[in-house]
Amino acid sequence: MNSQKRQPEVETTERSLASERYRWSPIRPSRSLAVRLALASGLVITAILTNRSFLGWGLFVLFAILVVPIGRARSFAISFVPYAAVWFAFTAMRSLADETALADSLSSVVGNFERRLFGGRLPSIMLQDRFYDRNHLHWYDYLCTFVHWSYFVIPHAVAIRTWYKDPMLFRRYLASMTMVLAIGLALYFMIPSRPPWNLPEELSSPSQPVVQRIMAKVGKQLGGGLYQATYDVIGESNPWAAMPSIHMAITVLLVFPAFRAGRRWGYLALAYAALMGYSLVYLGEHYVVDVTIGTVISTYSWYAVGTWSRRVAPLVRPVRRRPPEHSLADA
Repeated sequence: MNSQKRQPEVETTERSLASERYRWSPIRPSRSLAVRLALASGLVITAILTNRSFLGWGLFVLFAILVVPIGRARSFAISFVPYAAVWFAFTAMRSLADETALADSLSSVVGNFERRLFGGRLPSIMLQDRFYDRNHLHWYDYLCTFVHWSYFVIPHAVAIRTWYKDPMLFRRYLASMTMVLAIGLALYFMIPSRPPWNLPEELSSPSQPVVQRIMAKVGKQLGGGLYQATYDVIGESNPWAAMPSIHMAITVLLVFPAFRAGRRWGYLALAYAALMGYSLVYLGEHYVVDVTIGTVISTYSWYAVGTWSRRVAPLVRPVRRRPPEHSLADA
């Protein structure tokens, strides 16, 4: 009876220890943090003044300098060189997807399919007809735009924080992210798709109004020159790579490690992903089909990598032979 009573207590203790392990503690201000902030800011300013093509990675380095302990710099480099290489290869290959023979013939297939799926009207047009005023930007136009832009910062910040707290979880996240980008890249070449804001005239009018690219209007309102320069650096390398939505896929992928940090973080990540999906459609950046496929890809990749880790990886790893056990009597 005592052992049966102790079993729930042991499980509760294990869950509390696991929760403590994955909990993300806030960064406390200190003299070391001030020095790191000054160094990181200097790197970003140097990138802006010398070569803006380094700005995106400058922001990444800024966050790394702020949170990575000096003693773990080598481990960080070993973990994030592959991470950066995956993103670099994806971006470079993605820029070629609109140059194939399929680009002209298939670029409007997803748009046509979505129009038939929703009874002849694109969801982006329906939302913009209801909420968007081209003569006056509302607060939610700015909110959706900032959510869209957060994609260029938050996933990398979460990746660094996940590595900091749990390297094993980071490796699963990296493997899942690599699978997401690989599947997305394959679909970009198979079905190069125009986003809603870039649809040809016959799909948007005269029966329907043209989809507005609200994000560009918000960017110009905030500062057109800076917006254009920044978006040329960290924005779309190929505007015809709309399906699937990697914005949505990577955002959904964040949900899984977030739940390891606690339910509060997990539900916050779910809310962020839902807001990202709505923003992408409302802003005219993606179709509902793009958002849906991106969600499916990220979910499949996370569980596929988990299955590999549990079932397949042990079969291909070399079996370590345990040394024979000798008793003191034999010695």
